[in-house]
Amino acid sequence: MRVGLGYLNMAPAGDSRTAQTIYADLLRDARWAQDSGFAGIWLTEHHFSTYGLTASPLLLLAQVAAAAPRLRLGTSVLVLPFWDPVRLAADVLTLDALSGGRLDLGIGRGYQPHEFLGFGRDRADNREIFTEAVEALQRLFTHEDSDFRGRFVRIDTPVTVLPRPTQQPHPPIWMAATSPDSLRVAAERGFHYMLPGLTTIEEIAQRRRWIEDAGGLPPGREFQVNRFVYLGDDDGRERVVREIVRQVQTSQALTNSVPPRAGIAPSTDDVDPALAAKVREVLVTGTAGEVIEQFRALADGGITYVIAGFSFGYLDAATARRSRERFAADVLPHLAALSPAADSRGGAGGRDRADRPA
Repeated sequence: MRVGLGYLNMAPAGDSRTAQTIYADLLRDARWAQDSGFAGIWLTEHHFSTYGLTASPLLLLAQVAAAAPRLRLGTSVLVLPFWDPVRLAADVLTLDALSGGRLDLGIGRGYQPHEFLGFGRDRADNREIFTEAVEALQRLFTHEDSDFRGRFVRIDTPVTVLPRPTQQPHPPIWMAATSPDSLRVAAERGFHYMLPGLTTIEEIAQRRRWIEDAGGLPPGREFQVNRFVYLGDDDGRERVVREIVRQVQTSQALTNSVPPRAGIAPSTDDVDPALAAKVREVLVTGTAGEVIEQFRALADGGITYVIAGFSFGYLDAATARRSRERFAADVLPHLAALSPAADSRGGAGGRDRADRPA
């Protein structure tokens, strides 16, 4: 199993000084992570609110590429309906070349109405826009002189995006997918699978069954989940739970069309007891040995890659750093040997399989 670091970069303010501090911390973390055994750093994409100060993840990852020249770079995820596919292909292939072929491209449909409206898009169209954008993007990656004519995406003359891909046939593509239809699309296009942070062990097993029903997990195909992780004392654990709940409640409010005000995302100190119970169910926490066993359970569910988040809501940087450093020292060295048990159709490989894709 591989483990990467995930960053949402939620903040109480969106001024330039706050952003500069967050970005400096990110670069420091990247330099530390490449020497601590992490597989990569993954940045999400959000706009117009302090829910996430990562409106330009590819630009930030270019800085990470320079700061940490051995670390892989990932997007978790780029929201395709917000991008012109030609512009995105050019940026992705430039970053792939700049980094020497270290980019993993995570993509998704998006979900916040305010973001769609800000880009002049209707969220009701996100599936169709996403489908067209994926098809256009793959053509641009793999073919010269490509054009495209869809309802939402048009390339009116044959173009060849330069530079051509450093990784062949293009950077690995990961797709946020949790429904049977989305998992089927990811399977048909050869994408790796990405699941959100609140996905329970039982839900992971369910989605793995859906994948097996569609023909199994082919060799080399990754099955990834986001996880909230905390190693520390009990007082800190309850503070972490509160901040994860804050983060999720903010996401839910934005999903339900509660708009940000002057860029400040809706946030509350109130804790929904039912949501807190769900957070405790998925939070990876405890002693180092207990955390290793929780990762083993993920591997048994078919997970090959975990994007681990140590910073949530407004959690103070020192608490997140201590947890992350303890994880790197006491847990991470024991996870490389974990791999999914072979499924009945032979797709994922057995526990003795060590050749995980780079």
